[in-house]
Amino acid sequence: IIQPPVYHPFRLVPEHSGREVVMNPLRRVGDRYEMDFEQLEQVIDDKCKILILANPHNPIGIAWDRATLERLAEIAVEKNIVVISDEIHCDMALYGNKHLPFASVSEKAAKCSITFGAPSKTFNIAGIVSSYAIVPDPELRERFYSWLEAGEMDMATIFAMTATEAAFTKGNEWRKQMLSYVERNIDFVDQFLKENIPAIRAIKPEASFLVWLDLSGLGLEHHEVIDLITNGAKLAVNDGAMFGPGGEQHVRLNVGTQRAVLEQALRQLKMAIDKLK
Repeated sequence: IIQPPVYHPFRLVPEHSGREVVMNPLRRVGDRYEMDFEQLEQVIDDKCKILILANPHNPIGIAWDRATLERLAEIAVEKNIVVISDEIHCDMALYGNKHLPFASVSEKAAKCSITFGAPSKTFNIAGIVSSYAIVPDPELRERFYSWLEAGEMDMATIFAMTATEAAFTKGNEWRKQMLSYVERNIDFVDQFLKENIPAIRAIKPEASFLVWLDLSGLGLEHHEVIDLITNGAKLAVNDGAMFGPGGEQHVRLNVGTQRAVLEQALRQLKMAIDKLK
């Protein structure tokens, strides 16, 4: 089970492994998204074994609240579902928001969950190929670790372990400064769009360096939106459709860059849209 629009490997990896993916689309309420628990309970059957949670959410940047995560845990335990919680953006909460690890919200959540994380997003070190898993329940942990060992995926390189330890123990001051810069970049995008391209709305993230842009106000078909951005504005963004239902007429913009790059990108976007008039 996945909750689109969501990080596309959540769909691709199970499908390539011969598994059926069940959709539990998020429900949009204004500029916010929420889980649709009524629909979730309708689509769960005995064949469903795993729900993959993006916490914080990618691409929308939701820092899920306690009530939402507690309710999800109740359903998972009741239906005998394991929740795989991808928390790779957990160290990037913005604007005073707090990240709540799924396993921390209740005993039920801890019992039914495997939490994945990594230093790669926060510290921009994906190339070292380092990640970690937290499995509170002993029985589930034994099953999971046995699977890791069978696939020889239970050992990192010494460089990866050293870099990960250094990032988490010595990188906090850099992390705080980086997040402040990202917040200012997000605010810049939001203000620029409101002043210059009001037909495009930025869904400001509560966590991460990714901004979900709603281009439905342009009145274009999805393929026209992508053509406008890639061929008209000459920008490289993530096509919202790849994130599944609800991603049409949206794109994901990475603002984890220098302000000058962002300014140039938005100027190119405005010029391309102005040519439509």
